Amino acid sequence: MKRLMIPFTACVVIALTACTPDQNAPMEGQAYVPVYYSEQNIQQISTDLPKVTTDPGKIYAYGNYIFQNDKNSGIHIIDVSDKKHPRKTAFINIPFSNELAVKGHYLYADNYKDMVVFDISDPERPVMIKRMENVFKPVNQDYPPYINVLFECPDASKGVVVGWKLEMVKSPKCRR
Repeated sequence: MKRLMIPFTACVVIALTACTPDQNAPMEGQAYVPVYYSEQNIQQISTDLPKVTTDPGKIYAYGNYIFQNDKNSGIHIIDVSDKKHPRKTAFINIPFSNELAVKGHYLYADNYKDMVVFDISDPERPVMIKRMENVFKPVNQDYPPYINVLFECPDASKGVVVGWKLEMVKSPKCRR
């Protein structure tokens, strides 16, 4: 009996989470649309002038500096040597970065599926020294992270799906 239960449970889970074409979808309505990004652009990392924080994430204190993740865009470098007047000194553009850690003089960050390592001996001038590819398993983006919704089916030829947005769509083809 236990041997039959495992395959049955697996089939139920797959059926409840799979993407299926929806024959009864409306001609036009709100549906989730994939947000695409080219694999090449995901790996483009640069250090720029300070910028405004748009979606603050995790922080890490390092000496007189704070490294603050700006979700999915990069890391702010903030000089806090004057506690009353902290100032941003630089921004590291790291597409789809949400995690960071510091050990010794090295900053580690995620970059979609990869891990990138920076030498931060001079925190105001970080230098990328290494990229380790395919360290992280990407989030499954074959469908939006919601159930019982209409969406446009992803098209791999358009790039990597990095998110979903709700829009008015003519003839959405899939439902989850």
